[in-house]
Amino acid sequence: MVFPVTFGWIQILLIVLAVGALALLVTAVFKARKVGLRVLAGRGAGAVGLVLVAVVILWITTLLQTFLGLTGEVKAAHIVATPIAGQDHEMNVDLTLYGDKDHGEQHLTYKVEGDMWVLQADIVELEPWVNALGFNSGYKITRLYGQRLDGIATKQNQIFLNGGDGDFFKDMKDQSWYTKPFVKSAYGNAVIAINGSYDVFISRDAIKARPS
Repeated sequence: MVFPVTFGWIQILLIVLAVGALALLVTAVFKARKVGLRVLAGRGAGAVGLVLVAVVILWITTLLQTFLGLTGEVKAAHIVATPIAGQDHEMNVDLTLYGDKDHGEQHLTYKVEGDMWVLQADIVELEPWVNALGFNSGYKITRLYGQRLDGIATKQNQIFLNGGDGDFFKDMKDQSWYTKPFVKSAYGNAVIAINGSYDVFISRDAIKARPS
């Protein structure tokens, strides 16, 4: 299972804003303790103004990071599916699974029965506040298979990738998924497309494909 972390200049800027806001809050608290709440109220709203500014900055920072977390995507794979000349409902699928620091990139080729390819993944959807910290939902691409446009079932077995997903669904059956407070849900999800060249992405809660 891969849990990508998004951390760049935007996250650095948001951290700087959050630290600045907390510094303003601390300054306001010390100012209030120094002069007293009554004197502070009598003199005006200097420290109160600092508190308001800090709260607004923290609020904006949280909204921005949450938006980034909820709309972020990870490029997980690339597929090139080509019909096999002279063979009905057969195609060659060139699949690239992108890796990370702990998983190497894989280049695989399969002959798949069908007119459409299906790529399935296990998804571990994180709570929005975890996404807001820069953590993307966890995923593992586990199955490749084909479907026919005429609806007739294919005879080819599904192709397991990355060791398959038996343990993942066994944990779900045994209700051993720890869903609080970090994980919102865990499930299998699939993307289906016709022949062509596609980039495959993992979003916060789904696997999806776009023509490349």
